[in-house]
Amino acid sequence: MIKKYSNYINEAVQTAYLNDNQGGPGFYTNKYGPNSLSNLNSDILEYITGIYKVYGFSYQSGNKDIDVNGKLINTEYIDKMVNNYTIFKTFIRENSIKNETDFYRLIRSKFDDVYHYNGSFFKRQSLPILINTTRKGNVNEIKCKQKFTEYAKSKGLNIVVVDPTVSEDVNGIDAKFTHNGREFTIQIKPFTEYKTIGDKLYAKSVGSLSVGSVNYLMLYSDTEYIIIKSTSDSPITIKGDIFISPLSNVIYRS
Repeated sequence: MIKKYSNYINEAVQTAYLNDNQGGPGFYTNKYGPNSLSNLNSDILEYITGIYKVYGFSYQSGNKDIDVNGKLINTEYIDKMVNNYTIFKTFIRENSIKNETDFYRLIRSKFDDVYHYNGSFFKRQSLPILINTTRKGNVNEIKCKQKFTEYAKSKGLNIVVVDPTVSEDVNGIDAKFTHNGREFTIQIKPFTEYKTIGDKLYAKSVGSLSVGSVNYLMLYSDTEYIIIKSTSDSPITIKGDIFISPLSNVIYRS
């Protein structure tokens, strides 16, 4: 009982230091308690669930794209809205906040601007922060880019695969490269199973599927990779949660 009470006391007095992320003066705030980051994060989670649930979001449900008014937003981006210190510090900088009272009051009053997909701050700051944070930690996506680069090298192509812009990201592009002065785009998606029937490949994925005008679709599982080239003559199609491609477009399977 004493040990439990001691742990509670230690937890209750934990603090965090927030500033403008550029070396400006900041302030300390409690991590736990009634006026704290924990309390704020509970409100953020409640808010984002209310906004994005109708599009298929549930907190920490995994890596899947959902269609939010015509834009593909990965559920991991939304997960990372909670307790995102970079967003907090950027908000502090833009609003010249000097103390915790103003911080909690202002950010709660501007949830629609900071966390809603139509918010100005969301488009300028939150979404780029969320995309950058998620991509840095997405091991599968990093492996796919490496695998694609290795495949290209095996074909005598020396390319550099880079990240897309924010607008490209929400339009289904996960990577791109330039060859002979032309830009090529790649979409990266997990798959749970695939079958070949006749002259077609059928791959089951998750989330809101869209290939748009990307040049390559790269599918991955825990043990396999598939690279499919999309052309105007024989495009990749979608039926429900299934990607359908002519086998002739499948250029790599491991």
